[in-house]
Amino acid sequence: MILVTLLFPLIGFSQPKDTLFIQKDSIYGTSQSIYIAKNKSSQLYNRLLDLNFGEFDSESYLMSLSYLKEKNLILNKSTPVISEVQWIPLVQYNKKLFVYYPCDFYSFYKISINDSTFIDWTGEGPIANQICFQKKLNKKTYEFELISICGPTRKLTIHMIDQKKGIAIFETIYSNNEHYFSLMIAASKINQVPLIVNQCDFQKQGELDFEEPDFNKLLNH
Repeated sequence: MILVTLLFPLIGFSQPKDTLFIQKDSIYGTSQSIYIAKNKSSQLYNRLLDLNFGEFDSESYLMSLSYLKEKNLILNKSTPVISEVQWIPLVQYNKKLFVYYPCDFYSFYKISINDSTFIDWTGEGPIANQICFQKKLNKKTYEFELISICGPTRKLTIHMIDQKKGIAIFETIYSNNEHYFSLMIAASKINQVPLIVNQCDFQKQGELDFEEPDFNKLLNH
C-alpha cells in the first residue's frame, strides 16, 4: 500500500513524450517538474475545469449567499448575455499564451456564470455575486455590474479579443476606483492552447513567474 501511495502521483501526472521541460528540480531539493504539455487531450485540462462542490465549497458559497440575503440583494433569474459562461486564466510565458496547471490550487481562480449568480472560484471556495446589471454592448463586448461579500461593487467588462480561440480581456473597475485587467479563456476552448504543468508531487513549491501582457496593445489590436 505504501508503494502504491508513493507511485500514484507519478502515475496521475505521467508525462508524455511531447513535453518540453522548463524546470526539473526544485531549489528546495524536493521533487518538482515544470513542463509544457502539448497533448490537447490531456486530462489535466479537465481537472482545471472541475466545478463540483466539496464540503468547504458549499460552506463558502452558502456564506456568500447569506450575505446577499442579509443585504436584501435579490438574485433575479435571467439568461446570461454572454454564451461562454465558464472561464479560466491565461498566462504569458516567452511571449506565448498558455493555460497553467499550478502546484498549489489555492491561488487558482476561475469564473462561472449561471441564470442567477456570477461565481468567483477562489482559494477560499466559490463566492456568489449578485448580478446587478448585465448588457451586451456589441458582439465583442459585455458588461456586468456585480456585488458580493468580498468588497465594493465592481463593473466588469469582457472584451473578446479572439472569438475563435475564446480569449478575452476581463477589465474590472471597483467602486473604490481600483482598476485591473486579466487575460481569460473560455472553458470550452482551453485545449486550443498548450498547457504549462507545475508538478510537485510531495510538497508545495514555488509557482512559475509569468510576463504581464500588454493589455492596451491587445485591446487595440
